[in-house]
Amino acid sequence: MTNPEGPPCEICGQDGQGNHFGVISCRACAAFFSYHCKPCRLKKCRAVGMSTSNFQHDRDALQIAKVSRKRKLPHTVEICLELPHFVLFCPNDSSTVKQVNTYVDMSLLISQAMDIFKYGAEKPLVAKNGLLKLSYAYNFRNRADGVKKLTKVTQKEVTSFWEYHFLTTAKWLTHFDRFERLDQDLKMKILFAVWHIWGRLDKLVATALYRNNNKDAKSSERLFGNGMMMDTDSVLADSRWMSRLPTEQLRYFLDGIRGWDLHHLIDEIRSLDLTETELTFMLAHLCFQYVASRYGGKMSEIMEEFLGELSNDLHDYYTKDRMMIRYSGRLMKLLRINKEILENIRLYRGRAEVAKVFDVFHLDFSHPEMFRDTGFV
Repeated sequence: MTNPEGPPCEICGQDGQGNHFGVISCRACAAFFSYHCKPCRLKKCRAVGMSTSNFQHDRDALQIAKVSRKRKLPHTVEICLELPHFVLFCPNDSSTVKQVNTYVDMSLLISQAMDIFKYGAEKPLVAKNGLLKLSYAYNFRNRADGVKKLTKVTQKEVTSFWEYHFLTTAKWLTHFDRFERLDQDLKMKILFAVWHIWGRLDKLVATALYRNNNKDAKSSERLFGNGMMMDTDSVLADSRWMSRLPTEQLRYFLDGIRGWDLHHLIDEIRSLDLTETELTFMLAHLCFQYVASRYGGKMSEIMEEFLGELSNDLHDYYTKDRMMIRYSGRLMKLLRINKEILENIRLYRGRAEVAKVFDVFHLDFSHPEMFRDTGFV
């Protein structure tokens, strides 16, 4: 049988470790031979006390790097759990942990939305197709009128943003005849899904329009559609009602719903100089596509019908009203903005899962399904 460890060193007889300088030898002999002045080095070795009797056996060929004992564990987990590292893995008695969450009751808001669906859009409403009816309801050019600057954002301001986007989206949907023909449960299901999606694009559009109307507007100024504007460089935020984390660390989880990663789209919207009809189609396409991907099944088929009608209306708008035969390039730019918003939503789902694991948000919602993909649940 062959020796699995290879032939021995021809110099010292120990296990050989390959061909070195023309002979089979161990690394020690090969290293010794590689020195230029072997007698001088041998004298130096013996002078400092080296001896073959002190040879150390059972050592790895590779030197093990020393582990620095000065390294500190990151404090992220300590902050999230409010426990020092040395007790993180100790079992806790849940009965001794008293944590008071902020309860967010959306019942009144939902009741108002149901009334909006019950009475429908204002009548009479004269428009030749569904896209133009939705465009009439959106009326985005009034978004930047009467702007009020916020210097501090608290629970009151955040919930007012929710209320505005939820009820405004409900009113907007009632202007689409196909939506009006759905039963109440399906209407509410769609509204629960799209109100914050609608709000994401609406905030970008409102900010773009504000900058067009105010040439001295700073890049850090953002509009929220309901006439509120804030300077992100100077605005103060009180997030104690929703989390124990300081606001700076909470931004990692909330930048999705705030749209911080999408602010570069503001300049794209400005450069396209979109009309109300185009913006309305973008809003509808974004919302209905999200509903289709979120629910699937029968709901997806309904959304395909919605988008089919609106796409035909947009074609008529381009070819008949604007006399644009070749509009595919412009349409691709519109839909690319929508695609980036949807991709950003998917990106932040992972962060929402992290927030759940570490109990980042201390919020109890009466209707948590409303806040899926907002980062809060």
